[in-house]
Amino acid sequence: MNRRTVLAVIALLVAVSALARCGGDVVALGRTDAANSSQTFRNGSFLITVPGLSYAVEEIPVDAAAKSRGVSAYKPKNGQFIVFHATATRVGFGAASMPSTSSTLLDATGKTYLAAGPFVGAVGQGFDEDQMTGTTHSGWFVFDVPESVTMPKTLNVQSDPRPGTTNPPTLVKFG
Repeated sequence: MNRRTVLAVIALLVAVSALARCGGDVVALGRTDAANSSQTFRNGSFLITVPGLSYAVEEIPVDAAAKSRGVSAYKPKNGQFIVFHATATRVGFGAASMPSTSSTLLDATGKTYLAAGPFVGAVGQGFDEDQMTGTTHSGWFVFDVPESVTMPKTLNVQSDPRPGTTNPPTLVKFG
């Protein structure tokens, strides 16, 4: 077999493996479609699932290295953290990242919030490093919002936000 055939077989095996880890049910989205929060969807070179979220989070814990630098925990400046828990499986070639700060949140009133962070040494952050093909990372997207925000409407997930990439954010609907 030639090199191109071998690479095609490897890519197929990686995609099948990623689908198996995600339960095999990946939603194919057009540029204007939106995923429901329980669905696995593709954005750029990642398969992403957002299985849960936490409201009124008062602090984000840090690891021992951050504590040794004098950071005890990260606290919200605007009232509360809303944290979206997610998994991301890398299905493209080479290394790529999905920075936790590359996403936005739209609340029920239509106001948009930028992701907070990055939080150096935060426990569970998860997506700010390059991922190799076939790997799955767990992590979160966190937003520092006023206490009046009680129901997020849409999470806009953007992977591979480097210059030259063309994939638009995927809208993930909640509620």
